[in-house]
Parts: sequence; C-alpha cells; structure tokens
Amino acid sequence: MFENPIIGVGTFNPSPRAKELVMQALENRRLSYGPMMQEFEHSFSKLHGCRFGVMSNSGTSALHVAVAALKEIHGWNDGDEVLVPATTFIATSNVILHNNLTPVFVDVDPLYYCLDPNLIAEKITSRTRAIIPVHVFGQSADMDPIRVLASEANLKIIEDTCETMFATYKGESVGSMGDIGCYSTYIAHLIVTGVGGMNTTNNPEYAVKIRSLVNHGRDSLYLNIDDDNELTKEELRVVVGRRFSFVSLGHSFRITELEAALGLAQLEEWECLIEKRRAHARHLVRELSVYGDRMQLPAIRPGCEHSFMMFPIVLKDQPKRDLVHYLEEHGVETRDMLPLINQPIYQSLLKLRSDDFPVSKWITESGFYIGCHQDLSDSDLDYMIELFVRFWKPRVQASQKETSLLVLVFPEQGADLDEILESLPFELFDVVVGLVRTCSEGWQQSFARYRIHLKAIGAEDPLCFLARQGVSHENIVVFPADGSYGTRDIAKLLFALESGNDMVLASRFLPGGVRHDLAKRFPYRSLGNRIFTMLANILFYGNLTDSLSGFRGLKIAAFQSIPTPGKDLSLLYTLSIQAMKCRWKVREVPTQESVELSHLHKRKAWGSLIPMFSILIKEWFKKEKKPI
Repeated sequence: MFENPIIGVGTFNPSPRAKELVMQALENRRLSYGPMMQEFEHSFSKLHGCRFGVMSNSGTSALHVAVAALKEIHGWNDGDEVLVPATTFIATSNVILHNNLTPVFVDVDPLYYCLDPNLIAEKITSRTRAIIPVHVFGQSADMDPIRVLASEANLKIIEDTCETMFATYKGESVGSMGDIGCYSTYIAHLIVTGVGGMNTTNNPEYAVKIRSLVNHGRDSLYLNIDDDNELTKEELRVVVGRRFSFVSLGHSFRITELEAALGLAQLEEWECLIEKRRAHARHLVRELSVYGDRMQLPAIRPGCEHSFMMFPIVLKDQPKRDLVHYLEEHGVETRDMLPLINQPIYQSLLKLRSDDFPVSKWITESGFYIGCHQDLSDSDLDYMIELFVRFWKPRVQASQKETSLLVLVFPEQGADLDEILESLPFELFDVVVGLVRTCSEGWQQSFARYRIHLKAIGAEDPLCFLARQGVSHENIVVFPADGSYGTRDIAKLLFALESGNDMVLASRFLPGGVRHDLAKRFPYRSLGNRIFTMLANILFYGNLTDSLSGFRGLKIAAFQSIPTPGKDLSLLYTLSIQAMKCRWKVREVPTQESVELSHLHKRKAWGSLIPMFSILIKEWFKKEKKPI
C-alpha cells in the first residue's frame, strides 16, 4: 500500500494553456513551419539576447548545423580541429566527427565542471577553428577568458547551452556570447517540447544558412509554404523555379507546430518554472551541506545565474556506485555526470586516455545528478534528503552521533509483520524494541531474526510502559506497526529530532499528508482531533494540528515528562498539552494514514470526548491556580 515514490530527473506537466495552443495548431490544420514556430523562435531568441532563432528537431541537430554552417561559410577543411570539454554529453563531440572535423578535448574545472580556460591555450594549433564551451547542468562556462583566447586565435565560438536556459554570465545571456548558441527542448530539459532544438545568433548570414541546413540545404529563397504569399507574378515565377533548388548538403531536421505550441506555453511561465528549480536546489544544498566533507554540491559561479536543469553531486574521495544504487533502489532516479572520455566508441576510435583528463576522470567515477525540477513537492525533496541521511548515517563514527531508539507498537493481529519488518530502517537506530500484547511463536522468530528486543506490555499503554522501564536514548521514535502508516516516514521523524526538536508528529493534516478512509465513511477521528486541538490552542496558546497521532518522536527530556499512569487518547491529550505548556519545540512532518473504519473505531472516537473535556478542564484549572 505504501510504496517508495519514483522521483525522476525531469518532468513534463502540460498546462491548460499548452493544451489550448496544441488544439489551436490542430484546428488551424497547420503542422509545418508556421506562425507558432515563428513566434516561439522570436520570443526565445529575444529572451536570450539574440536577433535570430531557428528551431529544429533536437539540440544535437542544432549543434550539427551550427558546426556545418561555420565550416561551409568560412571554408574549413576536413580534419580541422574544434576544442570541446572532456565532460559533456556525447552529442557535442559527435557532431564534430559527423562534420569530418577533429574534436580536441580539454579538461574541465573541478568546481563548476565547465571547460577550464587555463588549459585551452596549450590545445590551440594552426588547424584549430572553433571552441565549443558547454554550459553544463544549468549555468554558464567562464566566457570572458574563453572569448579573449578565441579572439586572439581568430576562433569561432559555438555555445552548447542545451542544458542551460534563462541564465546569465555577468549580465549576458547564455547563447548570446558566442557566434551561435545551441539549445535543446528534449524531454527532461528546462523547456520541454518532446523533441526540439534551437539555434540563436546575431549574425544574419549564419541564421539563413542554419535554416537552410535544417531544411535539406534548400535555397533560402523558399524555405516554407508561406514564402510564396503576396508575390508579384514575376517574383512567383522566380520562387517556383527555385523551390527545389538545394545549395548545401543539408538535413531533414524540421519540427512541427505542435512542439512550438508546447514551447510557447512554457515561455509564458518560464520565470516561475526556473525560480522553483532554484528554490529546490537551495533547499537541497542547505539540507545536504552537512555532508560537505563527503559530497561536492553544486556551486554558483560569482556573477552568474544557475537554472538547475539538474542537481549535480560529486563524491569527494570515493566511487559513487554504492550511493547511486541505494538511491535507485529507493525510487530516486539518477544519471551519470556526462561521462565522455571513457566511452567505448571513443576509446577505440580516438585512442583517448582517461588519465590525461584527471578532473573529468574524477567526475566520471564519482559524479551523478538527481532531479530538482519544478514539479517536485516538498515531500519529494524531504524524501531524497532522507535517503542521503540514511545512506551516510551508518558510516558516521559512533562517537559522532546521538543514540536512537525505535519503538514498534504491534497490534494483537491483522498486520503484515514480514512486510513491515522488511522495510524498517534498522540502520538508523541503535536499538529497536517491539512492544506486543500477545505474541505467537512465528512472531517471536521474526523478531529474533531482525534482532528486535521483544517486550510484552499486557494492557498497559506503550508509552507509559517505556517510561516506567526507563529509557536512556537521546531520540525515541514510536511507530504503530499495524499497517496504517508507511515505514519510510520513520526516518523523517528521527531526522527532525536530530535537528533539535523536542517532539515530532507524523501528521496527515499537512500538505503532502493524507488520511485514506477505505470504508469511505465519516472521519470521526479527524473531527475530534480538530475540536481538541482548537480548544487546546485557545487555552494554552499551542499550535499542534495532529494531537492524536500515535506516530511520533520524542527527545529523552520530553519522554521523561510523560505523565503516568495514562492510556491511549487520554495520554496523547495530556502529552500535547504538556508540549504547549512547556513550549516544546514541536515539528510536524506529512504522513499518510490508511484506516478502515469499524464500529469499534467510531465508539472509541465518540467515547474520547469525555476524557478530552475532563483533561482540558483539569489542566486549565492547574494553569489558573499556578502562582504568578
């Protein structure tokens, strides 16, 4: 019932506006290059500081025609050289080979993972014709020194900005700082059109040649069906005569109005999309920085903006595979950080040696990325953070961590014991205790197999039983192991305690939390919970919203103040009031609870009203009699 989420590196969530524009394109019965694509090209290029934009069917196509256009216009020879970073997606260097040129690889810098300007000069020869700086993961390469070197050596600059949009370098937009910019709108990118690419430039000659190459190398006089509109008879004769005139070795890299419609809709909300990505990245950096001695988190170059197409991580002194496998096994998708030099085809074709590119080799062995896209929820982010904590926590020296106790409260029957035990985060706790009222021989064997300390509590309340037994662990998490809660939320409560909270509640009233009443009946407990919380808030100035949650965590000091004797809801009422009166630091985390209501649940819910009011009245009088 409670499954790990699948958190991908990218997203596509078509808005009502996107659907409206797609339907408009269909109703116009126009799929070939038309008004929507023209508007998308114009708007996109303008946003990126360029006069011209040409849309194609992929970022790879955009790169290919950029190289081909410069080669043809400037008369480059086969075998001439183009400098590319040793860490980038393979398309960057593939298009050089496809254009019968020679890629020359340059290592990247170890902090931002872009082309290292300090290593460029030694790679330039008499046959070098261009540099392709790649703006990886969402931010720009260091363009000032690259432009100086290119100017001194008379080299062209093609910006591979497929992974970066809407970001600036010292006030200049990516894609506008070189001769031609190349973008991708493929799945999992910043703007997603399914398939798609874009070239931007301020050079009209380059724009005309690129559009020709995208269209089979057709004569630029006629490139789409609108080019023969409103012509004189003489002009029409000229166009008709040159419609099938091809002046370059081009390609069919064209795309449709449908993709342009999707792109236009997202351009209307790009600022919101990018800000959400940046906010998510800030949250991940803030929470994961505690492991800064083990993981290098993304850094933002001074004077630059970062759009965070993804969230790159490089382990500082160990391979990544154990961590990557752990994340994948728990539903978080990962991707390698663009391994290139070690690719089998390049090893055989170009005879490259990874040791010649030490930074790229380190990134290949230890770097990966996860998603930080705009459709991730707070719960998704917390879950990813939780997995990192769960992975690293057992690897911390025992002297550096607080002791923790997991208390499992088992029902007499009905729960799927094996399913619960198999999914428990045992690695996070020093001791696990199972509290049972009755226990079968099969249960005893299961507890022994998982090294759970079994204790019979009879009719006594679990919390009161533990308080009477005495507990010395700093952090205590109590989990009702009756199948109504997912075990993956246990870690959230422990991490919140370790962050300094006195009590943590697993709440179904928060965003991301939910109550599933399988019987589809009136949620009695929800009503009673809200009534009690409202009255308690009025009387004691508290702020608890799920006072009746049995799934909670307590610091040892808070645990030792549990009133005894007490039982069930009465005890939870009293504990919540205690938290309000003592001004405990209380945090709630969202959880899902699945309950199939029965007549017994209803009787207990209505029957709880009497102890609720009696406790509230008793505690109120205590408060009133307390001397000032």
